[in-house]
Amino acid sequence: MAMLLGACASSGAGGSVDRLGTGAPTVAGVNPVTPSGGSVNARIAPTSGPEGSAGRLALKTYQDWWQAQADAFGRTDSDGIALETYSSGKALADTLLGLRQLHDTKLVMAGAPRNSAAVTAVDLKADPRTAVIEDCLDVSDWRRVDAVTKAEREPVGRVNRYVATASLRWFQARWLIYDFKREADRTC
Repeated sequence: MAMLLGACASSGAGGSVDRLGTGAPTVAGVNPVTPSGGSVNARIAPTSGPEGSAGRLALKTYQDWWQAQADAFGRTDSDGIALETYSSGKALADTLLGLRQLHDTKLVMAGAPRNSAAVTAVDLKADPRTAVIEDCLDVSDWRRVDAVTKAEREPVGRVNRYVATASLRWFQARWLIYDFKREADRTC
């Protein structure tokens, strides 16, 4: 569950597309987060050429992964199988564990997370190819609720906005998120 509720690396003011940041919401119907106090991204990946194309595909995978999470965590009957389309390894294992823990406590997530992601690195010479995405995740409108009564069940002291980093690898002609790290001590 903790895996699900954290991530945040900004693409700077407004998350502009020209820096491979999210120009559109990653979760349908939700606006991207505007990071506070400047960009958390020290560097932004190239926006043109093969690296730019790869970065855009990696960012799309990341956005789709968050949409799949919002869907899976919002339903009591989800097994999270759709998450395998976008993630593997530790990222997938942590997310599925969070989903199971949520279901074991008879909770679901209501609302939607907001983020403002940017590709910070693309390495097309690595084997396998790799990409890194930083995101500023805002979960203030994505709440744990009782699956039946819909009463909120948020933990005391929950951090609502913070930085996260997703690491992706190219596998069988697609990007997969294999690691996702939250930095709850870094707000954005």
